[in-house]
Amino acid sequence: MAAKKYKSGKSKSLVKEPEVGYSEKKIHIFNSFAEQEQYELEQMAVLTPVEILQQMRKFINTAFAMHGYNPEKLPKKHTITIVTKSA
Repeated sequence: MAAKKYKSGKSKSLVKEPEVGYSEKKIHIFNSFAEQEQYELEQMAVLTPVEILQQMRKFINTAFAMHGYNPEKLPKKHTITIVTKSA
């Protein structure tokens, strides 16, 4: 039986993970709930109607999934009525 040969010497231990930004979102610290609400309204105002509907679709899927429904089997079309506030 041949003897196994092992390399001897010092090898550097390097971590080869890429530097990753975990999220593009920033953390915002608010001084009041009113300031937070104003910020959220401004963020929603920037979105296009299609983006808003996509977020609503994700919310509907999440809500149904929490109650045991499979979001993949839900109908692809929903009826959404948008009601505006009358001053």
